[in-house]
Amino acid sequence: MHPFRNLLLVALGRETSLRKDPTRSDWELMFRMAHVQALIGISYEAILHLPQEQLPPLDILDRWDRMAAKVAATYRLHEQRVTDLGRILEGAGLHACILKGTSLSHLYPVPERRMCGDIDIWVSGSHASILAALTPACRVHSILYQECKAEFFDDVEVEVHFHASKMYNPVLNARLQRWLSANSPIRSDRALTFPDVRFHAVQCMAHMFHHYLEGGLGLRQMMDYYYVLRALDPNDRKPLMATLRHLGMGRFTAAMMESMRFNFGLEDAFLLCAPDARLGRIVMMDAIRNGNFGVLDSRNRAAADESRLHRFFRKSSRVLSHLRYYPREVAWAPYARVKHFVWRWWKGFL
Repeated sequence: MHPFRNLLLVALGRETSLRKDPTRSDWELMFRMAHVQALIGISYEAILHLPQEQLPPLDILDRWDRMAAKVAATYRLHEQRVTDLGRILEGAGLHACILKGTSLSHLYPVPERRMCGDIDIWVSGSHASILAALTPACRVHSILYQECKAEFFDDVEVEVHFHASKMYNPVLNARLQRWLSANSPIRSDRALTFPDVRFHAVQCMAHMFHHYLEGGLGLRQMMDYYYVLRALDPNDRKPLMATLRHLGMGRFTAAMMESMRFNFGLEDAFLLCAPDARLGRIVMMDAIRNGNFGVLDSRNRAAADESRLHRFFRKSSRVLSHLRYYPREVAWAPYARVKHFVWRWWKGFL
């Protein structure tokens, strides 16, 4: 067993110690992997439970301790900013819910161990009405079909979603938008809410699928889904799997179930479907090789003088590399990207 995988199993409470005493080079490797996978805090929780003889060298432990403290401090800041955001949205007359990491952290046994990124909110309304309400409250920029950046705070980034997720395939995208709207946690009597675990099960799978195809998927997002699966009502698993198949994510879900079982030791009773070992290993190797959101993937790096046309072909080529396994979604990627460009140009968002 790889020592970093063993460390994650300790963090999840599935192992009480490492199966083999790590060498210094093992600890250096685990620290690097924890960093590129955005799992510094989670892996630090494992270190706190290791026997004394298996602790890392003091200098590595000190680095881990300082970075874990920063993760916890950032989490507390995000929690405060969520409260502040609720008041701002209420003043702007907007209704929203918290998406992804900030909401998912509440499923963790120790929420402050999950490394935060930005705060994602899904706001109810049309593009025009949302932008009109946001403009007096903050600076808005980088406006896309799905989201925009909103500078509410100096110390925390906020991403405002017009759509909670999306697909390239127009038929599947229409299905996804209908499901998200029908199951929206946004309430008219509250400015800010949190989704339930059923909503997470669909929205997070769509989010992971999109990131896997376009930029890269890391172990942090996979671990989020591990906790989603553990929190699901057993009676919801079968209908949710039927929904994911209807939305064109059946094969990817099967791949993710292999990751849940192999990486995190999740029991079969918690899985949504039978794992696909072949596709799962491909997804996992991509995540391990390229890091969180593909941070190490050279295909995601733009040249300094990259033109819009070159960017289009670079990103389309990356998505099309998955055509063999997910043709129903991937084949539509170039069309969706051109349509999105035309939409941004027409709206004046370029």
